[in-house]
Amino acid sequence: MIPGRPRCSGESLAREEELFATASLVTSWILFEQRGAWGPDALVDSGFPESARPLTEAADRLGIRTLLIRRRTAEDRPPVVFLASSGGGDRSPWMVSGSFTAPAELADLDIQGLAEGRVPDFGQPVKDPVYLVCTHGRHDICCADRGRPFYRAMSERTPDRTWEVSHIGGDRFAGNLLVLPRGDYFGRLEPEDAENLVAEYEAGRLDLAHHRGRSIQPRLVQAAEAFLRGSRSLAGFDELELVDYRRVDHDHAEVVFRDLDHATERVLVAARSDHPPAYLTCRAEELGQPMTYVLESITTE
Repeated sequence: MIPGRPRCSGESLAREEELFATASLVTSWILFEQRGAWGPDALVDSGFPESARPLTEAADRLGIRTLLIRRRTAEDRPPVVFLASSGGGDRSPWMVSGSFTAPAELADLDIQGLAEGRVPDFGQPVKDPVYLVCTHGRHDICCADRGRPFYRAMSERTPDRTWEVSHIGGDRFAGNLLVLPRGDYFGRLEPEDAENLVAEYEAGRLDLAHHRGRSIQPRLVQAAEAFLRGSRSLAGFDELELVDYRRVDHDHAEVVFRDLDHATERVLVAARSDHPPAYLTCRAEELGQPMTYVLESITTE
């Protein structure tokens, strides 16, 4: 954090920045359990072994997001690795997990297949959602201040499926939560939100008040879905199907959905830079531009 500067999460709230359409764009994931302290760059500034570097560099080239996870409790077992795809197109989300004693054991993973959404010959299927709370305070102090209380609340609710996770993006929206395998991002979460969020999610519904978007969708699609869900009070995972997405220009898109009644919903959205430039993280040295998304129309066909 830059001394004397207000916290980025407080500044985001003060300028009334919307949560929706702020999820990172990621399809495939690798999660390594790495116990102990994490520095500002978790993959570099921690005890994460150098022998894993070829794997993480290959994943990065293919657009696979590598994250570190941990729990605060001492566990006498080998570390865990999760591989996941958040789906998209005609592919369903999936997740598998297994253990390892050294990253070299994972050298034969089909990284290309993971990037393309194919289930690898590795580990065991993970059938229930996994909750990843960003507590990466060395990356951004807001993630520690706001993430750790929410992590404790989530651990009480789903102890076997809740993990601390390294930086996932959107520090100013802390406390942040990523749920895999679907890739749903949630933000501005407080401990009292944990019970309802989990109950709704495991019933196949989104907490729309805190939903930042789904990682497989571009930001303009995330915005269109948020506007449509809000206007129709549609919280169910499967209540909307993305049919088409056409970017009219850099800042405008036409997004088409189909609902459960097979009606076609055509949504026109625009991106604007209405907010003044701001420091978007506590460690930022340069001003960034928060975006605003505007609904232009919804047409039912």
